[in-house]
Amino acid sequence: MALAVCCFGESRREWARAMRAEFEAAAADGRPLLFALGCLAAAWRELLTREEGRFVLTSYALALGLMLPMAALQIGCAVLGLPYLYAGQNGLRGALLDGGTQELLLRGVYQAAVPSLSVLLLLVGVGHLRIAWAMLERDWSRVTRMGSLSLAAAATLILFMAALFLDGSQALLQAMILAIELATVSVVARWHAQLFPPRAEEPAR
Repeated sequence: MALAVCCFGESRREWARAMRAEFEAAAADGRPLLFALGCLAAAWRELLTREEGRFVLTSYALALGLMLPMAALQIGCAVLGLPYLYAGQNGLRGALLDGGTQELLLRGVYQAAVPSLSVLLLLVGVGHLRIAWAMLERDWSRVTRMGSLSLAAAATLILFMAALFLDGSQALLQAMILAIELATVSVVARWHAQLFPPRAEEPAR
């Protein structure tokens, strides 16, 4: 029932309150789940017929379908030792297995770099989560701030890997995906501004 109420949006608050009152009566009759499921189905139908509803669905599709999976990938890679950043080499820790003299000279450098690279990747992943959360809360200033920090972390990761002569193509790809996500979020923000224009302040008396 709570999910159904959330789906109705701001323009249907009165309707949502009326349905919640009816839900109390349905609960007293012993059929709360059936009534709540009917309300949820009605709310989903309502979402598809209104622009506000389509906006809400688009926001959740972007957050759940793209941003959260990307965050899970990056956080997982950071925790597991960056395996995808050095494909086929068991992460950075296995990057110099067949290096001979080069292995003896540089293994310590690469091993010391792993924590820093992991932290940068973890920051990018957490940034995805924070951006998704702020977008669903319609906090666009926080979206801008977190997007800037995430892009800075991604750029630092790419530069760090280039300085270590590592293949940064995967990190560059992730940064490009992040940039596309932020561009899409900016479109969603403009859509939100069109649907809910800021109210003009009343003149002071």
